Amino acid sequence: MILWGKISQFSVFMVLQLLASYRKSGLLEIEDKAERAIIYLKDGFIEAVSVPRSDHLLGARLVKAGLLTPADLRKIILSSASRDKKEFLGITLMKSGIVDKMEIVNVIAEQAYENTLELSNWVEGTFKFIVPRKSAIFPLSPHINVQHLLLETSRRLDEGQRPTKTKLALPSEELCLSCASNCTEEQKDKYLKDGICLWRNMPVLVREAIFTPGTDEAAEPEEFFSDLPFL
Repeated sequence: MILWGKISQFSVFMVLQLLASYRKSGLLEIEDKAERAIIYLKDGFIEAVSVPRSDHLLGARLVKAGLLTPADLRKIILSSASRDKKEFLGITLMKSGIVDKMEIVNVIAEQAYENTLELSNWVEGTFKFIVPRKSAIFPLSPHINVQHLLLETSRRLDEGQRPTKTKLALPSEELCLSCASNCTEEQKDKYLKDGICLWRNMPVLVREAIFTPGTDEAAEPEEFFSDLPFL
């Protein structure tokens, strides 16, 4: 184990940013009471995000997206089960030619976005980052940039999307006491909702783009640019 901590002190998003900045490869395991999630990283990029959800099967997602019929999926699963050598469903689908490789990768990427959204309301428990002796290999990986993943997750949260599974959240007062963001009342009114601090979970880049404390919004553009050294 290389890194360990409490989610109440360091959010999952903060830890992901740290690991991505150092281009780490390994497993980020998050445990919240009886549940456990795993984020697979390679060279600082997301290979897969696994959370305890019922709607996570690739085949079901492809059928839901209209890329595969239930009958075709059933045939492929039965054919794969009869073989001596087992392989990922995505590989079997790609070999069959029924579904395009990039369409499969896009569905896996969307699954990663949705699963990361689920992790946004995990506020209790612990995280640990480990480098296993034998790394997991994902033949069909979306290879998602962590910053892009967090930007997309933050956008969905800001637009009102919420995790499908309710988690026990910390009281707002306790959550704020364990945070070092020093938010203003304006930020708390907008981003502290339903026991989830959207501001705490947002990447720094998103925070700066949305709201910068102490900025005089009434200032003229000429006044802002006059202090830049390259003009």
